[in-house]
Amino acid sequence: MKQRHIVIFLLSVIMSFASGCGSDDHIDKGKFTELNRTTQDLKSVITSIKPCDVPDELLQRLASGITAAKGKAASKAERDLITAYSSLLTTYKDGLLLCRSRTHLSKFEFVPKGRIYVTQELDPLVEKYSLSTERHLYEPTGQLWKSIDGDSIKVIWENADAQSKNIENMVNYN
Repeated sequence: MKQRHIVIFLLSVIMSFASGCGSDDHIDKGKFTELNRTTQDLKSVITSIKPCDVPDELLQRLASGITAAKGKAASKAERDLITAYSSLLTTYKDGLLLCRSRTHLSKFEFVPKGRIYVTQELDPLVEKYSLSTERHLYEPTGQLWKSIDGDSIKVIWENADAQSKNIENMVNYN
């Protein structure tokens, strides 16, 4: 009888341990080391003097890391973390699109200095990040067009920073 209690006790301890290992709240930090490193590299570039000069290979590294991590996610917490990294990648891409548009469209003389012409490609970003717009009239054609402040990119980079901090919290508190 005593042996039976010991066996039941040992089995319950093993079951408790095994269920804790497969917990949906567990994040294996080792799986995300490279993603974290890439995110820190991106953050360093964006907080530098030239935040719009993010090398394409950094974005590609983050995208590849996300794809690789998807196949290794063992818990809900890890899947949620991958979703957060994916969202961060999208935000970085949004910021770089705005950077490139600011540079590319600045050559048009009708765009006031310090403003960014809102193209159809930028319309979704204006809405997504609630960027304030100004309406303008292009007198030669009578067409209305919109612009956003040249510093609107800061809104997107601040959003990316908040997402990075959220990712750090997800990793550190799990």
